[in-house]
Amino acid sequence: MSLYKEILPVMIIFLMFAIAFYAEPRVVTDANGMLLNYPSLGNSSPNLSEKVVGIYLMPVLALVVYVALLLIPRIEVYHKNLEDFADQFWGFKVILVFAMGVIYVSLLLPNLGFFTRLDPALIIVAAVSMIFFYVGYMLNFTKRNFFVGISTPWTLADEKVWEKTNKLGGKLFWICGALALVSLVSPADGRLWWILLPVVLVAIGTFFYSLQEYKKTKAIHESRRKKKK
Repeated sequence: MSLYKEILPVMIIFLMFAIAFYAEPRVVTDANGMLLNYPSLGNSSPNLSEKVVGIYLMPVLALVVYVALLLIPRIEVYHKNLEDFADQFWGFKVILVFAMGVIYVSLLLPNLGFFTRLDPALIIVAAVSMIFFYVGYMLNFTKRNFFVGISTPWTLADEKVWEKTNKLGGKLFWICGALALVSLVSPADGRLWWILLPVVLVAIGTFFYSLQEYKKTKAIHESRRKKKK
């Protein structure tokens, strides 16, 4: 992956910190210096947070996540496999930090006096849905590795099991993205379940699917060995 491609995610993170520095002296706080932290996905009442935490947590988190993603190719055993879908992995880094940036701005703007009637939960759900859709796309290109994709003992043990499981996972993540969008018209109290529950079910389902596919593959190999004997 060319170094110049990393300019885009770096600029997004840089912009998040620039916004934080701009916002710090301008945000509205209560008498105790607490920052309004807006309704959560499953709660209609506003929450409060420390000013510094509310302003700088998301940019710092985005930076940490991005650096961690940069380190993955350096410590991954299947380094060559990561190179085979380097473009899709780069796209994931961009989408992830962009989504974090969108969420950050949507949470910060009301504290700056802009879009005070906007429900940030709607922006958060849309951003999460975007991540799900992209993950679903990326899983169709992933090659066997420990960090990116659906890694189970059985997908790591067999390339065909990896391919089948991740392609299934890609379709299921598209469904997760669609369900996340559906949650936008659902009651706020149940919105979080529309996002978390499908992901948990995908994780459980692909885990057992990979086990079943590995058993099938192993049985086929054993049958072929017996025929050769």
